Amino acid sequence: MQEVKQKVELLDKFLADNPELEELSAHLSQFNVFRTLRIEQTEIRHSNVLGWLLDPKESHGLSDIVLRRVLSNILLLSDKTIPGLSAAKVELLDFFDIETLREWRNIDIVVIDRTNKIVLFFENKIYSGESSGQLVKYLQIINEEYSGFKIIPVFLTLTGQDSNDDKASDYICCSYLDILSILEKIYEQRGSQITESVRAFLSDYLDTLRSLTMKETELTQLCKSIYRKHRKAIDLIVEHGKKGTGQQAVEDILENDIDYEILSSTSSSVWFIPISWAKCIPENAVVWPNLKRRISICCWIEFLQDRMHLHFELCKMNDSELRLKCVKQLKKAGFKLGSNAFKEKATYSRFFNAVRKVKDQTNFEETKEAAGKLLTKAEEQYPIAEAVFKNVFAKK
Repeated sequence: MQEVKQKVELLDKFLADNPELEELSAHLSQFNVFRTLRIEQTEIRHSNVLGWLLDPKESHGLSDIVLRRVLSNILLLSDKTIPGLSAAKVELLDFFDIETLREWRNIDIVVIDRTNKIVLFFENKIYSGESSGQLVKYLQIINEEYSGFKIIPVFLTLTGQDSNDDKASDYICCSYLDILSILEKIYEQRGSQITESVRAFLSDYLDTLRSLTMKETELTQLCKSIYRKHRKAIDLIVEHGKKGTGQQAVEDILENDIDYEILSSTSSSVWFIPISWAKCIPENAVVWPNLKRRISICCWIEFLQDRMHLHFELCKMNDSELRLKCVKQLKKAGFKLGSNAFKEKATYSRFFNAVRKVKDQTNFEETKEAAGKLLTKAEEQYPIAEAVFKNVFAKK
């Protein structure tokens, strides 16, 4: 009874006269068309907005500036050479004969420039996974339909990760953080030249991308401040609040196992690391802003419709040579990595994947059983990877 009373007191102190909480509530209550329609995480809606922005003839009033900047920046991101095309050349081209297609032959976005003989196309993934052979099939379709064109295939994901398909190495990997950076600059430079309604729409979309990519500095700092001051109350709310079944199932396993550390947890994915890995991997990552530590290699489980996926992944490190050494030794140890992982500009590279089907993800026991089987399968690989990490990151 005393324990219950103490918990109620915690909540009272948290909710009463909390100016920071009021500030957070005010921020979240601001109207945002994407949040209101609950489409901020829906791939097809993002594809619609991007397709609209990339079309110079559309009603946004930005002419071809978005297409030009996106194309030039994508070419800068890539270590692939497109004969006759470069970022500098793109800035000098005229884009007045552009056709933009949505869901043509199931390809998310296709931008065709018949004058300059360029085709830029996107396969867009936020939380869903790619189908087997999907990217290779789409590139083959484009190559056959637009023979003689300069073709730029783009794999657009939340984090800019490589494709799981080694045969899809021709794709340039791009993240939503890259798209956000491009659009923010355009909005800052050209915002005063567009109509008020378009400016409001773009502002909402940029806010949505910031939330999606965790790039909300002021909001993030505010949340951290609230959490520091009211950690016990917030932990109590989270403990008894609503979680995704997959998230709750995975957390339930990991939190009761001293061999793991959870790095991030949301309703769509749980990121974690075996303690044995954490002891030998330095905090040398330059990406993954969602994790509580700058670890450069970790594991994560994502929840997709009727499946649960487990990944081992390494990201870009502050020492590119060290990253390449790690990738090579993981390959030598028997892990499968795509060819993009060995390139200097590689940002995300998966080296182990496992999947379990879950018929009913609202069923906690079924979901927990699937998560347990995934982790059991992963445990067979931990010592192999750990041996690599100890060798690569050993202090000299």
